[in-house]
Amino acid sequence: MEQTKKRSQCVLMEHVGSMEYYQSPQQEPKQVFSDINFEALEGEVWAVLGTSAFEVRLLLEIIANARPYKDGRCVLAQKGMMRKKRTILPHVYYIGSTNMLFTNMNVLEYLMYITAHEQEDAVIRQKRILEKIIALNMGYVALSVIGKLTPSERSVVTLLVSLFTESKLIIWNLARLEYDERSLLAIAAICEEIRKQKRTLLFSTFDDQLIERCATHIAPLYDGRLLYTGTVESFVQTWDHLSTIIQDAHITAIRTTIETAHSDYTILEQDQTLYVWDQEQKTDTYHSIWQVLTKHQLYPDSIRRHPPCVENAWKEIRNHHDLQP
Repeated sequence: MEQTKKRSQCVLMEHVGSMEYYQSPQQEPKQVFSDINFEALEGEVWAVLGTSAFEVRLLLEIIANARPYKDGRCVLAQKGMMRKKRTILPHVYYIGSTNMLFTNMNVLEYLMYITAHEQEDAVIRQKRILEKIIALNMGYVALSVIGKLTPSERSVVTLLVSLFTESKLIIWNLARLEYDERSLLAIAAICEEIRKQKRTLLFSTFDDQLIERCATHIAPLYDGRLLYTGTVESFVQTWDHLSTIIQDAHITAIRTTIETAHSDYTILEQDQTLYVWDQEQKTDTYHSIWQVLTKHQLYPDSIRRHPPCVENAWKEIRNHHDLQP
């Protein structure tokens, strides 16, 4: 039987600690983050999220070799990090600004400019590039002057440009930006193309939709630690315990009935709506609730399963961390 080929390691961080510290009058200085362990393989798209734009940006700057680190070891594309920092390595494409591109060119012109070294006939190359832009749901900006695009649009164009480089690792570090539906479709298509080309993308974000639609893996950074590293699917299945949402004009009676039958459930009542969590996830919570309600002849106006999502998983993993001694 043919063995599955092992994917190459693109990023490896072992016990990495930041040079930067938080200062407070009554306490010892505290590293922004410490003991960071992280691995990303080729063909993976990682979302790094957090509660601080400074922290997630700093982590990706360290990975990109744009910032030094104090402790540990970091290896990119199976190559050691240079001692000289603030130098982006040739095998890394780092996006840390929306002003990296020539603003007086349109998008197609710029892509023709950066691919001018290729031996292909210019007319054929232009046709190929335009077809690629359209295939990636970005035809609407192909002939737009870069300087007239919004910051979010320029951000997506800069990510598009990464496909026309030879960099194995792409770091997209613009967490504060928000994207409309058209941009999300383009980003998702670009991420899929990055995976097909067996490259690796790391991006910082606070956008749950961007993560769910574009990332294969997730690394939430909180209180100086990575609380989880793994697939987005496993993250939401493991940490989002919100099971059922019930709406009714007489919601208090429904709540009392459920609490009597299932004291182990966590229930929040808000605006004639019940949110039911099953932290143990031992049974089909939705089915169990429905059985209890019908037994007591209670038929709410609305009862629905809650599909696991990044937003709730992110809240719950932070709450779990805050409760630790």
